[in-house]
Amino acid sequence: MKTCFGPQKIMFPCPVTLVVTGNFEKANIVTVAWISLLTSEPPTLGISVGSNGFSGTEIKNNGNFSVNIASADIAIESDFCGITSGKDIDKFEKSGLTKMASKRISSPIIKECPLNLECELIDVNTVGKTNHFIGRILETHIDTNKLKNPALYNSFRIEDINPLVYIGGIREYRTLGRKIGDAYSIGRNIK
Repeated sequence: MKTCFGPQKIMFPCPVTLVVTGNFEKANIVTVAWISLLTSEPPTLGISVGSNGFSGTEIKNNGNFSVNIASADIAIESDFCGITSGKDIDKFEKSGLTKMASKRISSPIIKECPLNLECELIDVNTVGKTNHFIGRILETHIDTNKLKNPALYNSFRIEDINPLVYIGGIREYRTLGRKIGDAYSIGRNIK
């Protein structure tokens, strides 16, 4: 048996990301869990940000943004950046998070986040009260000490990255659990 609730905004788990736009002198951070990879070639992602707030306007005006994957170590700072407006405060200063220069865009990345993606804004759509931004990923940064082999981006140790995840519907932050199997592989056991 299942219980029906009509249309609801529930999805889990979602990575907690800190999206930064602006420049090194003046940058804003917004916490975003509504994010998804969209295409492989070119690599793109999509983020959803409310259309009534400061952050959405700043992303549109700036034309680029960085997506910084939060670790569980910065859960409090991540939540702070989502419940405050950058219109009146410097979220970097208040949260204690550290700006680092990006390689390809004006928006900085966040040092305390183990994975950072530099994105060029390539499209904007609005559905209801939400902006949907599509970004082309121009550069990927991963903390070197989280990699088994520094020459391979896909050699990261997820346990060391320890991503913070958001559980929609019940509004909780969690961490990931144990490995179940290898994707695109364990299904081959069904004959």
